[in-house]
Amino acid sequence: MTSLKAFWVISFIAYQTFFAKVNGAKSHVPALYVFGDSGLDAGNNNNLKTLAKANVAPYGIDFNNKSTGRYTNGKTFADLIAIKLGLPFSPPYLGISESERYLVTAGVNYASGACGILNDTKFGECLSLDKQIEYFTSTVMKDLPKHFESKNKLKHHLSKSIYLIVIGSNDYSLNYFQHENIEPAEFADYLLEQLACKIKTIYELGARKFIVGTANQLGCSPSQFCNEIINQKVKPSSDKLPNVIQKLQNELSGSSFVYVDSFNFFNRIRNSPKKYGFTNITKPCYQEGVSLCSNRKKYYFWDKHGHTTEAAIKIYAKECFSGSKLCFPMNIKKLARSYLKDSLKE
Repeated sequence: MTSLKAFWVISFIAYQTFFAKVNGAKSHVPALYVFGDSGLDAGNNNNLKTLAKANVAPYGIDFNNKSTGRYTNGKTFADLIAIKLGLPFSPPYLGISESERYLVTAGVNYASGACGILNDTKFGECLSLDKQIEYFTSTVMKDLPKHFESKNKLKHHLSKSIYLIVIGSNDYSLNYFQHENIEPAEFADYLLEQLACKIKTIYELGARKFIVGTANQLGCSPSQFCNEIINQKVKPSSDKLPNVIQKLQNELSGSSFVYVDSFNFFNRIRNSPKKYGFTNITKPCYQEGVSLCSNRKKYYFWDKHGHTTEAAIKIYAKECFSGSKLCFPMNIKKLARSYLKDSLKE
């Protein structure tokens, strides 16, 4: 481990330990475990052989001016939800040494840019959802047991924690749109079937409370605003997700699910950008090698790849946590509240 990385790991663990002592009683849930792609990646790709990295300026300019590997100017959706839950940020799994991982008990981030639900969705080296779950399995089987005194305490920790899974955009941009050899509805069925299967694996490891989201309107990006042909091909995955989630909840005893309908919620921003504080929703704030906008809070998109600004992410995080127009059948605050009720019963 390099001295810089060692310093980061030690500093983070010290911070997480301090945070837990100070805010433990205020935390809504024990931990937040994160699975996904570049929308949630907190630095895992920094440790992989890939060009899909965000560890250079000006990425992170509003994250203490540090390029941590987050694909935005500031905090990610997972970061903001962690804050609202009273938790520290979930650190990237690959950013923590194997010998120190058992010390991290408030959640881990396994998300990886340029990867997807399907194993053949990738650009360079990345962590597929299967690989992310493999690492989570190691967390559950090897790391957490070193911290918790009994299997019951570990089981309680896992069942009361929240599992954020937002992934699927790359399965379209890096996979389906490269071939389009089946109908969009058929691909959506297959993609969501694979996602459901992987969620069941996480459930079998002890997870019970899930937040699940898939692709947004990929036809609306800085390179094309908006290509409705592309949007209509992606839409079936959004339309079909609620039924898949309902079926999972019916099948998996004791589970609770929240699904994120970002595809339809984006229409609210698209139709009334000024209402949400944006003056530009078509061009990126950061144009690589060209310019950086002066007011990042006024831009929806951060870069040419379609990653969004912290200002945009904050809207989604606030609405999903305590609103009623983005996340269903309840918001995250209500999902977390069920943990507090269960704890009082115990």
